Amino acid sequence: MKKIIILLAIYIFLAVVFFNPVSANNSENDNMEVIPEKDGVYDVPGHPNLKVRVFIHKARPPRIIEPSLICDLSDPDSSSVVGATGWRLPAVWTYNLNPGSVPSSVGSANIANISSLSFGNWQSASGSKVTFITGPNTTISRKGLDGKNIIAWGRTSGSALGVTYTWYNPSTGLAVETDTIMNKKFSWSWSGNFGGCADGNSYDAQNILTHELGHWIGLDDEYASGFANNTMYGYGSKGEIKKDTLTSGDITGVSEIYP
Repeated sequence: MKKIIILLAIYIFLAVVFFNPVSANNSENDNMEVIPEKDGVYDVPGHPNLKVRVFIHKARPPRIIEPSLICDLSDPDSSSVVGATGWRLPAVWTYNLNPGSVPSSVGSANIANISSLSFGNWQSASGSKVTFITGPNTTISRKGLDGKNIIAWGRTSGSALGVTYTWYNPSTGLAVETDTIMNKKFSWSWSGNFGGCADGNSYDAQNILTHELGHWIGLDDEYASGFANNTMYGYGSKGEIKKDTLTSGDITGVSEIYP
């Protein structure tokens, strides 16, 4: 009988030592759960003499940048003749747009008009020896030799505003396919949305696209200071729209490819 009493006492002791702390920890966890994850001072359940101060380090809301319009921009001419790449387009060239990739700041509904204006400059410069035709829209936003000549916004490496890929036959000098990918990580706008003024905080879609399409027709990039006003000058700037129109040097370069 004495052994039973001793064993019972040991069991009760062990229960107190090993089970009560677990119960206490659960209670503390329950108390922690009722403290909101919100900046402020709160009571501590079960501890009337305590308060808990909660600090929340919030992410700063993104700053909304309003368009900074620049109007009455100059559009100087340049007689510097742009060099050729070594290919030319056939008489008819069909292109495919990806409206779904166009940034909302440009407007997917505007890409057809932007492209038409840009292509129109180069078609005119060629003396209509190249005619550009709009083909079916596409959802493709990456380069690829797939039978489509696409214009889309997508991912490009490095700091390029736009990248144009041209597949061509060196033997014939004819382009086989061209793709232009505009870099979606940059801020974009279109002067047509601002009555012809440019947004100084972003790159103008028509300005950059017109330059890229110059590569389609066979013109190279030029980086010398004497070409700074040419459409085919290799650098683009925010708030710039002078590449919307071609200089005499751009046009002469095209006429030498399509005599």
